Amino acid sequence: MTESKDTVKLPRAAKGKRSQFYEDPAVDQMMTFLLELMAETAALRERVDTIERLLDEKGSVSRDEIEAYKPGASTEAERSEWTQQFIRRVLRAHEPH
Repeated sequence: MTESKDTVKLPRAAKGKRSQFYEDPAVDQMMTFLLELMAETAALRERVDTIERLLDEKGSVSRDEIEAYKPGASTEAERSEWTQQFIRRVLRAHEPH
């Protein structure tokens, strides 16, 4: 891989202290874990949705079709609504009172 003079090099590791939001650092670690797991779950949900839509449309699906799929505006809106509801369900215990 060749680098152009416009290539931006990013540091490989974050510098400085990790942000802490709770008194106990273990709670911060668990929240980080939870949020990362939620992001992965949402991404998997979108991929399954893509596969289901392609199967409904064509009856079969290839990996290339899955990778190339571009959802329309209504599909994006449905996915966004699902994601918002998912976030609300999982984080409902952390809602301000």
